[in-house]
Amino acid sequence: MKKSNVSMSLWIAGLVSGVVAGYYLYQNREKLGPQKDKIVKLLGDLQKASEQIGKKLKEAGIDGLEKGKKVLDKSTAEFN
Repeated sequence: MKKSNVSMSLWIAGLVSGVVAGYYLYQNREKLGPQKDKIVKLLGDLQKASEQIGKKLKEAGIDGLEKGKKVLDKSTAEFN
């Protein structure tokens, strides 16, 4: 398959799965209603965790960049 065909197939599959999930949630809205607060709390916790992970990744990237600059400066000085 060509890359564009694969991309289109994945896009359509994602769209169909979203429609099916939405239909399921709509059909079971009475059953899922009491669990709404629990789901909202879990989503809030997930958002906080993802923000913390993002901050740690950013810090690690900055540290790596600074170490790379130091190594480059040191090797440049030794080369000259």
